[in-house]
Amino acid sequence: MPVSEGWHELHRRRFAELPFDCGNDVDPGIVDSPHVRDWSRRKTTDDQQRIESYIDRFDLRDRTLLHVGIGNSGLARRLHKRVKAIVGTTVDDPEIRVAHALGLPNYRAIKHNKYSGSTGIPAETFDFIIDNNPAVPCCCIRHLADLFSLYASRLGSNGQIVTDREGLQWSWPGAHERWSFDFDDIAAIARATGLNAYRVTADIYVLARSAPERPARMPLLRHGLRRFRTLPADLASQFLKRARRAARNMLR
Repeated sequence: MPVSEGWHELHRRRFAELPFDCGNDVDPGIVDSPHVRDWSRRKTTDDQQRIESYIDRFDLRDRTLLHVGIGNSGLARRLHKRVKAIVGTTVDDPEIRVAHALGLPNYRAIKHNKYSGSTGIPAETFDFIIDNNPAVPCCCIRHLADLFSLYASRLGSNGQIVTDREGLQWSWPGAHERWSFDFDDIAAIARATGLNAYRVTADIYVLARSAPERPARMPLLRHGLRRFRTLPADLASQFLKRARRAARNMLR
């Protein structure tokens, strides 16, 4: 896909240390071993947890989500009861198998290399596009431009691309240090894509066409009840037993 002059200028001014075009159109991106990539059985990272907590505060009943890099499908497990639909992508078969095993009716997991264009991604637009580390494991600026072109084409008119400070700063072992991005970097990338960047918290960064909708300030009790409903059955049972015991002690 041809890259706009804005990306050429961005490369010259900001990312000159990085290759502009790797020349690989078959399987772009740095391919690590499955052991490094596969997150199907690992704990959700802190940056991903922050992104999920941010999205969890919205009214999601009519919202659609595109989750790029599904890992252990924790986002789908957490939010699937409250959203219209979730589409998740990954390059790793174990993550696909875990997603399919969940059997969630409004969760679709597909195998897709995020730097390879839009083939295989539904043509619909999404209210939230989640990618906690869009520059990982990128190979060159051209394929980074292809990624953000894909995101812009799939972003709803009031949609948000949500990422995290920690994820942007992380880079894979042996990578050039310039692949570690800060807010100013992602803001420059947003401008080259025709979007704007917003620092909505100290850690959460959002790319959008205009100032993004802010999540509701949910009362603590309401949030606690919502989170209680997502607990595994054994933990929920323990919580209820302790609550009943505390109530009995208060009445004595």
